Amino acid sequence: MFKSIVPQTIINSFLAAKWRAEKDRQEEADNRLCIYSDDYEEIIRDTLKTLFCKENYENLYYHVNQSQNIFKRVVNQISMIYKADAQRVLDIESDRYEAIKEEVDINTRMRKVNRLTNALNDIIVMVAVHDGRICYDLITPNVCTVIQDPDNPSKMDALIYRLTSVNTPTSANIRYAYWDVNGNHAILDGYFRTISVIYSPDGSGGGMPYPYRDKSGAFVIPAVVLHRQHPEDSFWDQDSGRDLYNAAVGLGWKLTLKDYYFKSASFKQIYVIADDLNVPNKQRTDVSTMLHLRGEDSEIGTLDLQVAIDKLVESITADVNMIINNYGISADMWTLSVSEMSGRALKIRNMALLEQRQEQTPTYRRFETELFEKTRIVNNAHAGFFGWEQIPENAVFTVDFGEIEFPEDPVYEIDLEAKRLKSGIIGLGQFYQRFNPDITDIEEAEKAILENLNKLKTTREANPSLDEALDFIMSAKKKPGEAAGAQGQGQGEGAP
Repeated sequence: MFKSIVPQTIINSFLAAKWRAEKDRQEEADNRLCIYSDDYEEIIRDTLKTLFCKENYENLYYHVNQSQNIFKRVVNQISMIYKADAQRVLDIESDRYEAIKEEVDINTRMRKVNRLTNALNDIIVMVAVHDGRICYDLITPNVCTVIQDPDNPSKMDALIYRLTSVNTPTSANIRYAYWDVNGNHAILDGYFRTISVIYSPDGSGGGMPYPYRDKSGAFVIPAVVLHRQHPEDSFWDQDSGRDLYNAAVGLGWKLTLKDYYFKSASFKQIYVIADDLNVPNKQRTDVSTMLHLRGEDSEIGTLDLQVAIDKLVESITADVNMIINNYGISADMWTLSVSEMSGRALKIRNMALLEQRQEQTPTYRRFETELFEKTRIVNNAHAGFFGWEQIPENAVFTVDFGEIEFPEDPVYEIDLEAKRLKSGIIGLGQFYQRFNPDITDIEEAEKAILENLNKLKTTREANPSLDEALDFIMSAKKKPGEAAGAQGQGQGEGAP
């Protein structure tokens, strides 16, 4: 006769718990993004509030130090996929795709994708059309929610992400964009109610027919998901990199404590002994503060605050070294300059990072291939309206990630490249491009170096003493100690 409400209550409680967990995930992702953006004073203050009592927290409040952002520095160091520009080509020539690469400034955009993925673990790249141009919008985990595929939790059936005009002070509206694999795209308000329907499967409900389909005719969301480490049973990866996040926050509050100790140890500390002491209420002691002491044995004096700041600095340094070693970064690489190491030595020092890059390359190659496919779908869907050329449907995309070069001494470098030229490993044009990378056409580079060699030959024939002058100039550049040493050695060999 009466229907039990217990099962529905349990379901509601479970859903509420999942929603709270989703908000916690977004907040953690937002904190990571704040740290990477050098905006984490409040995160450090929240940690100080947890670690110290109210009075000590108030003393530390204005000393927050975020000057050493280890999180951002490590993320930038390990983001090596696009350290050198990648080369993207189609087996069928397409001027339209070349124009898209220029419009989106694709190498710069992908460099940011690489860094944000390492900072946040996941990122979604939306292929969008703004002002008649294709753009790559980056959707970070802190502003979006996904509906997972029930058969494969690592895939999404729907995507909801926040749209806000943060730099428009006259607007307080929060809107959401909604996409799903069933051919629906709509704009929602802050309560997830539909404001307008952009696309629907068949064009009903006030929207246009959904335009994005793959070669089989199935609906596709024009977005590509990139995971730093592909999760098996969930869509988002919340845990990877948490050690780096905690290290950045810990370093922040320790540097804050160091700054406060330094200030405190820079001034004499007053002590008083009295039967009756009157200190002005709610006033900190400074040079203008009057202390009133009464009593026969009253005494006032100063002392130096003993703070082991050097031990705190050693602890901070040890923390930094441990965390960067976890990410394959050598501690001395943070202090060495290029002139102190050869290119080969630098490569050896970066071997762990190069190995990480090699492991990540297949993931980014799949990502770039899928991004091209989605770009072609979006471009061809809107080509008729905007007057664009279509990208050939049978064009095959390939990407070649550029090799990372480590700087060498100029004299050694030109000698090495000359040996490669003589061995037939490279041609004249490639040799010239090595030292003049602004010339991208190999035939133009070969023509330029031949012209230079012919001019040099003509100059030498007209000035037979040119080689002697060059030898004199080069010998004059030697250090006096080297010349003296060579002279002394020669005298020694000639002595009886």
